[in-house]
Amino acid sequence: MKSLYLAIICVLVVSCKPSDSHVKKTIIDPNDASEMALLMRQMSNDLDVIKNKILNGEDIINDQLQFSQIHKMKITDESFLSEGLTQMSKGFDFVVNNFNENPSRDNYNSIVNNCISCHKGMCPGPLSRINNLILD
Repeated sequence: MKSLYLAIICVLVVSCKPSDSHVKKTIIDPNDASEMALLMRQMSNDLDVIKNKILNGEDIINDQLQFSQIHKMKITDESFLSEGLTQMSKGFDFVVNNFNENPSRDNYNSIVNNCISCHKGMCPGPLSRINNLILD
């Protein structure tokens, strides 16, 4: 009889476990992680680190940005492939190289402004995140 009670208690305990079906899942990155998406997330993280260094008065002379040309990366949505993307990517490469040659607040802001310009015309989704990178 004790075995029967023990078995019933075990079944009740297991069956009363709360399910995860009512838990809302937060979507952090809505798109699949294409090469371009991963590169842009890394750019954002790297720029955020540099922004904080600038705000804290830290030296950024050794902060070099290593970004591949965006238009050569595999992208999430093929509809973004255009001559405009290629030109913006080449412009971005230019401002990144300027920053690497002369790391400064102004050259940092040139990079972020370049990101804003491209995203306004092609993919506005991440603009709020990018706008947070700008230094006034």
